[in-house]
Amino acid sequence: MDRLDAYRLFVRAAETGVISGAAREMGLTQPAASRLLGALETQLGARLFARSTRSLTLTEAGHLALDRARALLAELDGLETTVRGLDRIPTGLLRVAGSVAFGRSRLIPRTADFLRAWPLMRVEYVLKDERIDPVVDAVDLTFRLGPMEDSRLTARRLGAYDRRLAASPDFVARHGQAVTPHDLNDCRTLDFTGLSYGRRWPLSDGRRMVQVEIKGESRANSGEAVLDLALQGLGVALLPSFLVDPLIADGRLVRVLPGWSGPPLELHAVWAARELPRKARAYLDFIVQTLSVDR
Repeated sequence: MDRLDAYRLFVRAAETGVISGAAREMGLTQPAASRLLGALETQLGARLFARSTRSLTLTEAGHLALDRARALLAELDGLETTVRGLDRIPTGLLRVAGSVAFGRSRLIPRTADFLRAWPLMRVEYVLKDERIDPVVDAVDLTFRLGPMEDSRLTARRLGAYDRRLAASPDFVARHGQAVTPHDLNDCRTLDFTGLSYGRRWPLSDGRRMVQVEIKGESRANSGEAVLDLALQGLGVALLPSFLVDPLIADGRLVRVLPGWSGPPLELHAVWAARELPRKARAYLDFIVQTLSVDR
């Protein structure tokens, strides 16, 4: 048993409340992590966790061990930092999370340049359209689109993207260009089921707001899937500018009601700790320098 790995796993499992997230962070399978924790408990001669089907709870011995283990690992990390100069050069694995569409269009294309700037770092992306919990998913930095509702997390607002109405040129040629927002009531529309306002699109021209009831003949729970449906000429979509603007620029989509837009989509950088880890700060600073937002 590698005792240092066992203590690191124990500390992360205690902090996250789940073995699986701590195991992923350390590159272990859950069975291997459970065996490592079991061996540590045997070595110490005490149960560290009271396990249930849903969570871990520290025992009295676990609370005592957690304080001492943190101090031990902090001292070791301090030694390694001094020797390797890690206080000046970020290094190691960085786990970055975001939605599939945002990650593929805004984060992954910048990865090669980032790694050229920080060659001692490695990046692992966790991309999914469900809400990501930085603690449970064991990620260092999350890019979250939409409102911030979790007060447990530290967040930095990076800006907001406009939501644009767009359709394929073929669709507009067949059905005509909408003149007013209410023309969308009788138009084939594409429903992104992840939107908090459901099947009513709130649209604004900067002076007034209207609510448009949509039919949503085709629906999807992924922004990229809705975009694919729009490219196939199946209807009008309401999507963030970072997805549709490149396709409008190359003629694969056209703006519908260009004077109108949906509510801005907030973008935040989110992390679980009070202080952003140095390697995550290096990544965030790099992304902010190259990332454009609408407002």
